[in-house]
Amino acid sequence: MSDDLRRSQSKRRTVRADRDHAGLLVSVLIGFLALYLLLLVVLGRPTWKVLEQMLPSLGIAMIGVGITVLVTTFSFVFVALSLVSVQFSPRVVRHFWHGDKFRRVFLWSFIGIFGFLFAVQFVGVVQLQLLAVMLSAYGVFVLFPAFLSYLADNINAASITHNIANRTLEEIERDLPRIEEVTAPPPSTVCSETSGFLAAIDTDRLLAVFSNVRRDHPEAVLCVSNYLGSFVEVGSPLAVIEPETPLPAAIKSEIKGCFALHKFRSIDQDIEYGVRQLVDIGVKAISPAVNDPTTCVNCIHYLGVIIKELAGRDLRSRKSATLEGHGIFVKEPSFEQYIDDAFDQLYQFGRRDHVIVRTLLNVLTEILSAAADAGRAAVVAKEVGDMELQGLYEADQGSAFPLVEYRDFVRKALRRFYATAADKFDRLGDQDAAAEHRRRAEAVGASFGT
Repeated sequence: MSDDLRRSQSKRRTVRADRDHAGLLVSVLIGFLALYLLLLVVLGRPTWKVLEQMLPSLGIAMIGVGITVLVTTFSFVFVALSLVSVQFSPRVVRHFWHGDKFRRVFLWSFIGIFGFLFAVQFVGVVQLQLLAVMLSAYGVFVLFPAFLSYLADNINAASITHNIANRTLEEIERDLPRIEEVTAPPPSTVCSETSGFLAAIDTDRLLAVFSNVRRDHPEAVLCVSNYLGSFVEVGSPLAVIEPETPLPAAIKSEIKGCFALHKFRSIDQDIEYGVRQLVDIGVKAISPAVNDPTTCVNCIHYLGVIIKELAGRDLRSRKSATLEGHGIFVKEPSFEQYIDDAFDQLYQFGRRDHVIVRTLLNVLTEILSAAADAGRAAVVAKEVGDMELQGLYEADQGSAFPLVEYRDFVRKALRRFYATAADKFDRLGDQDAAAEHRRRAEAVGASFGT
């Protein structure tokens, strides 16, 4: 399938989703209007007399509610515009307002509904007053919550970047001719028709579909090409069947349907995303614009809690183990990947802050003590080695910390790590690694005060 067709299908899905949301709102509006027409038919004259006395007061109350909601809405919009302008780019703001039909439809609909409600207060027609009150109830209890949900979804960085990319691709599609494809993907490769983050895999459905393939090809295995949480582009492989096995289009379509691609990552099935969120908060906290190292320290501690838990776990999930028994192999992060994701960026941006470095060393010491085997202990030791802290205990190496007090703070944590590592490797039977870490602990201890 060509990339043009895949992108066209992706666009149609987006348009269909937007149309479904609009259709739901219109359906609810039709329900309100149907209820209004029903009331016109079934209500008798005595009831209309009572409503004639009640509706003006109710209309005035709804006007007050509407004005409050409208002011709140404008406040939300202006805050959103400010955040978009400062956080992302001022060039995004124009489309954020003028290029979005739903925002304009909502605000003008809201103004129109409550303008109508205000106008009918001067007309002594109780039926119009009832219609205006019902429309205002629709605006307050249906349209406004839908707008808030829509705004919260679309102010997200993933939504903004997703929309910009889609508009740019539309311009490319409109203006630039495509070069004819020279090669096609292998027949046993299942490629994505959309782009987005791999949010979930329907393993039960995948197992059922692939079981049908294995009936005819018992030697076949299916390898998932991406980690959960990875970004998948249009035309990128989702899964590969080995050895090469021609697949009917229907089977390929079934396999594609097992992979859920969204514009947002989700923490469901994606442990790395939880780690990523804490890292993002920590990195932003120690940026010059925020300068909040305490928040970063909190993030490091909770990252330590997560990674320490992983240090004593089998990182092959229960579902993955079940699938492997049926010839399906899912990509899952290794312990080293979790360590790198959790601490590399935080150290990169906080390496000149002795509090951050000391906290990282203390957390890594706790993780090391919980490592289930020598391999994972070596990964933690390598993480500290990659910090290049030799300047704290080797005379010919420079140090990132200008004050002796700061250097000694970090040395204390570093010596504790090396001593813990020596004991850990000693218990695990790696005497060479134990001796090396013991030597480093002694070297750090001898360098205090320098």
